[in-house]
Amino acid sequence: MSVRIHRRFVRIGQRHVHLRHAGQGPALVLLHQSPQNSRMWLDMISRFADRYTVIAPDTPGFGYSDPLDIAEPSIADLAEATVAVLDALGIDRFAVFGMHTGGLVAAQVAAACPERVTALVVDGYAAFTPAESAIYGDRYLPPFVPAWDGSHLRWLWSRMREQKYFFPWYDDRAEAAMAIDPHTTQSTHEAVMDVLEVGDAYRAGYGAAFRHVEHGFLSTLHPPSLLVFRRGDPLLAHLPRLPELPANVKAVVEENGIAGMHARMDALLADKLADEASVELITAGAERSPHCAGGDAGRGPSGGPDGAGWSRGIVACAVGDIAFWSRDGVDSLRLALHAPGERPLGPADLALAGTAVVVAPDLPGHGGSSEIDADLDAGTMVSAILATLGSVPGQLPVTIESHGAAAGYVPALAAALGERLQRVVLHRPWLLEGDETATLLVQLPDPQLLRAGGHLDEAWQWERERHLMWPWLTPSAAARRRVAAPTPAQVNDNVVELLRLGERCKPMFREAASPGLAARLGALGVRLAAGSSASTDDYLGRAAALLGEQSETSPTHP
Repeated sequence: MSVRIHRRFVRIGQRHVHLRHAGQGPALVLLHQSPQNSRMWLDMISRFADRYTVIAPDTPGFGYSDPLDIAEPSIADLAEATVAVLDALGIDRFAVFGMHTGGLVAAQVAAACPERVTALVVDGYAAFTPAESAIYGDRYLPPFVPAWDGSHLRWLWSRMREQKYFFPWYDDRAEAAMAIDPHTTQSTHEAVMDVLEVGDAYRAGYGAAFRHVEHGFLSTLHPPSLLVFRRGDPLLAHLPRLPELPANVKAVVEENGIAGMHARMDALLADKLADEASVELITAGAERSPHCAGGDAGRGPSGGPDGAGWSRGIVACAVGDIAFWSRDGVDSLRLALHAPGERPLGPADLALAGTAVVVAPDLPGHGGSSEIDADLDAGTMVSAILATLGSVPGQLPVTIESHGAAAGYVPALAAALGERLQRVVLHRPWLLEGDETATLLVQLPDPQLLRAGGHLDEAWQWERERHLMWPWLTPSAAARRRVAAPTPAQVNDNVVELLRLGERCKPMFREAASPGLAARLGALGVRLAAGSSASTDDYLGRAAALLGEQSETSPTHP
C-alpha cells in the first residue's frame, strides 16, 4: 500500500520551514545531508511510516526552507532551529536520525535535549579536524555566482560528478580516490538541482559541517545512540577520531550498506520506542518555546517574509501539492500569477496597496509546486490556482494579475469565478497569432538529460536570448529587441524553473501561449488593464490595441 507523504510549511518567527511527514505512532525525525533536502528521504519516510510518525524538515537554507539570518550558522544553530520546528508541531519526545551534516545536527539535538530524545542514529558522523576545516572550507564551498554565459552551470555539473570520484572533490590525487558507484546522468541532474534551487545559500549549512570540529560532547551523550559507518562512505576514516564513548553510545562499521543500517535502526527503535506514545502534530501555526538548552531558534529570516502578514502554505488538490504565498486582507482578493517558465512571485515582488487578500500560487511544475506528476495543461493549471483560493473564506471580489504567458489561463479562470472577477491586470502578456506559437515551441530548449550536462547550456541559452529576441519569431534582425540584457541572476532563476519543467515545458507553453488569446480576453466582459505601458514589453502593440478596443466597445468597463 502506498504511503501518503504530506508536505507543509511551519512558521518560526518570521521564517518559514518546509517539511514532509507521514504515518502514525511515536515520532521519528529524519535530517538530511548537505546540499540536499528532505526529498532525499521519500523512500525512508515510506519505509518507517507504518510504525512511526515520520517528520523530515528541510534544514535552514535548503529545499524550500528559509535560511537563518546568520552568515555562518553553526551546527548548534541548526540544531536549535530543528528543535524549534518540533516545538511548533507539538512534539515533546522523538527519535532522531541524520546523515552526514544531518548526523551532526541530530547528535547536537541529542546532546542539547537528552530528556526529549528517545534514540539517536547517525549515518556517517563527520569528525573533521581543525586542520581539515581550515583546508576544506573555502575550497570545498566556493561562492556560487551566476555568470552571464552560463559557465557556472558547467562547473556545477562537473563538480557534482567529481564528488563521487574524490574526497574532497577538488583533490585528484590517488590518495583521495574513492571506490564507490559514480553518479548516473539522472542522479547528477538531481544533485545539480539541489544546489540550483538554493544558490549561494548552499554554503551556509554545508559549511557548518566543516566548521564543526569539537566532538568531545559525544562522550557525554545520554540517549541510546548508534553511530553507523557504512563501508564505502568516506567518513568511515573518521571512526578512529571519535572520543571514548559511554556504554549507551555504540559506533559500528556496517558491511551491508543501507539495508544493514536499516536493520540495526529497526532493532534500536523497536526497543526504545516500544513504550512511547503516538504523537499528533499541531495543524495550525502555533509556536511554543524550546524545551531544552539553546538560544533563540526563532531568529529572523534571510530573504523570507518581512513581517507584513505573509504566510507560506501548501494545499493538496487533485493535481498534487500546490505551494503559495498569501497575505491577509478584508475587502477583496488579489490573485497574482507568475509567468509560466519563470520564478514564482514572492513577497518582495508583490507591491502592497490597499486591504486586499493576496494569493500568489507557485504554478504546478514550478517552485514549491514542482513535485507533481500531472500534465501541465490548462485544466491542471486552472484547477491548482483555484485550489489555492480555497484558503480564503467567503466570496470576495477578485482581481487577477497575470504575468507573461499566464494570461492564457485567465479565460478559464474567468469562467470559473463568474461575477466574482472584477478586473484583470496584464503584465507583459504573450498575445500570439498565426504560426507564432509553433515557432515558439520549436525553439524551446531540448529537455533530454545529457551525460555531459549540455541540457543546462540549452536552457541557459534559450532563457537569455528570449529576453533579447521575441521567442516566437525566427532569430533575425527583425526579432531583436532593443533592450538591456537580463541579469545573470534573473536568467539563472528562470533556468531553474525550465529545468524543473523538463519535458513538460513544451505542452505547457502550447496551451498557455495558444493563438487568439487577445480575442478571448477581449470577450470576457471584465475590466482589463496593463501592468506596464513600456512599448518594449508589448509585441507589435497588441496589448495596447486590446485595451484600446475594449475602451471603445465596452464603455461600462473602462
